[in-house]
Amino acid sequence: MVCQLTPAQEARMYEILRGFADDPHALEMQQFVQHGTVTTYEHCLRVTRIAYWLNLHWHCHADEVSLVRGAFLHDFYLYDWHNCSNITHWHGFKHPLIARYNADAVFQLNNKERNIIQTHMWPLTITQLPRCREACLVCLADKMSSSWETLMERRAKREASHAARS
Repeated sequence: MVCQLTPAQEARMYEILRGFADDPHALEMQQFVQHGTVTTYEHCLRVTRIAYWLNLHWHCHADEVSLVRGAFLHDFYLYDWHNCSNITHWHGFKHPLIARYNADAVFQLNNKERNIIQTHMWPLTITQLPRCREACLVCLADKMSSSWETLMERRAKREASHAARS
């Protein structure tokens, strides 16, 4: 996926994430697999990078700090949804609210950041509407990232299978 930030843009993104991406609670996301072999932490960083890139290249003039923080915390649910029988069936519907609750408990969020996290699964969560441009960008970035991760994982498995048979 081509959403390359310049070194200065990348540095700005990480400057905004200071205290978030290196927080011990956030680092727990490295323990959980999101799509294929991609961890939740990696997925959240990818969504952050894509949303930030979209904002810059589409000249959306979004609040960069809220956009980056909300994007990074959008999947801050802190459990393995593959092995959590009491929630797995409803994970797609429930995890945005769980992530928002967790993020609110650990970080001081503003209303834009709460909306970003809570609405990133729209339109699946039909009643949770993105109410700011930042939330719309993260919702789109999450769809782009999830699709890429899922499709590329399937492609890698197919190629590995072909190589094993050869």
